Amino acid sequence: MLRVFHHYFSSRKLTLFVIEGAAIALACLLGAAACARMLAPADTHLALNQAMPGLLLLGATFVPTFQFSLYLMDLYNLRVAAEDRGRGARLLKAAGVTTAVVGLLMLALPLVLPVRLPPGALLGGAVGALVGTLLVRASLRAVVGVPSRVLIVGDGLKARSVANAIEQGGEDSFQVVALVDPREPRANGQPAEPVDVTAERLGAEFVVQAADDMRGANWMEALLRCRLAGRRVYEASGFCERVLRRFPVAHLRTSDFAFADELTVSRPRRWAKRVFDILVASTLLLCAAPFLLLVAVALKLDSKGPLFYRQERVGLNGRTYQLWKFRSMRTDAEKDGAVWARANDDRVTRVGRFIRKTRIDEIPQVFNILTGDMSFVGPRPERPVFVEQLKQQIPFYGLREAVKPGLTGWAQIRYPYGASVEDARNKLEFDLYYVKNGSLFLDMGIIFHTVRHVLLARGAR
Repeated sequence: MLRVFHHYFSSRKLTLFVIEGAAIALACLLGAAACARMLAPADTHLALNQAMPGLLLLGATFVPTFQFSLYLMDLYNLRVAAEDRGRGARLLKAAGVTTAVVGLLMLALPLVLPVRLPPGALLGGAVGALVGTLLVRASLRAVVGVPSRVLIVGDGLKARSVANAIEQGGEDSFQVVALVDPREPRANGQPAEPVDVTAERLGAEFVVQAADDMRGANWMEALLRCRLAGRRVYEASGFCERVLRRFPVAHLRTSDFAFADELTVSRPRRWAKRVFDILVASTLLLCAAPFLLLVAVALKLDSKGPLFYRQERVGLNGRTYQLWKFRSMRTDAEKDGAVWARANDDRVTRVGRFIRKTRIDEIPQVFNILTGDMSFVGPRPERPVFVEQLKQQIPFYGLREAVKPGLTGWAQIRYPYGASVEDARNKLEFDLYYVKNGSLFLDMGIIFHTVRHVLLARGAR
């Protein structure tokens, strides 16, 4: 894992992204040049020096468009990428979208730039880009390497929880090779094998301390020997933070946050985030304004009631404020009290279902951002009645209030829509990662990921 501005991200994914981008560019240029040469009239000769600007522009267009299409198809999720190698359905969809978009751009190109593609270059570039991607995807293991082997010290609930988290969120980048308790003797009655010997025998690259009960924990020197041998040794919470980018509540100790320097936010950093929020919120409002007028008309024609819906939410340091949204439910939706939203909720209007699915109902929250009640990125704002319930049922839930709530956030893009206490617990684990490691770099990454969620209508009800 690499760390940039407090945020951890996968070096394997970065390697795949860079190598694949280079392969697409090279194969696209070769394919475009070869096809253009083959389709050139017999009595003419393709002058590469004259065609090169157009070919280079074609390659420069194909690379980001194709890679963005692959990203939309989840093909930079290493588990999804490995599963898709057999059928290639997602890859073919990405290739089709890319060819259509690049084709339209190349048709419009002569209107803005004095550059023309030779006949056949677009077809050859598309075939070349696809071949380059197929070659990289076919040798995926050689590009990203085999999964890192993880030895978990402990065999109780905590250790199994870490193993399950690796299985569910590790994206096939990690493989649990064993759960061991060094206090348990072997089957033949001999003392347990030292942890460092077990790690050496199993070829573990990571050793994770996840024992439930530390009484009689006599393996600390063995863990030190693992570290000196070049293995990475972590506590359960530290491993989950770095690798899974979440803080499992069950493993969290108050000291993990009490001694975290990242929680001390300087005044310049606070002001930089505020300026960033205002710029992004203003841009969104200006770009969406014409479309919002159409939404307002549709809402008025669809059902009776006010256009906007105001609701009390909990913000920074537990202070409440009035959150603005487009009304997407009937006016009597909560006549029996506050309840969680559910799938296929019959309280949602016809237009409301569309604007909830596409997140358009959230856009009026930009006014909360501009007034300072919210940030553009942060934990999802919750209602006071739910917050009080969740604080009693989930440890550390109040830590979400250490930062402003956001229009989008790390939990929103990493976990589906939550409508239960268990969902709230899981989303809290991602929110705590943001509370500790938040930065403008991470904010920009979250906004980028949010675009995909909106385009694909994910995580909304």
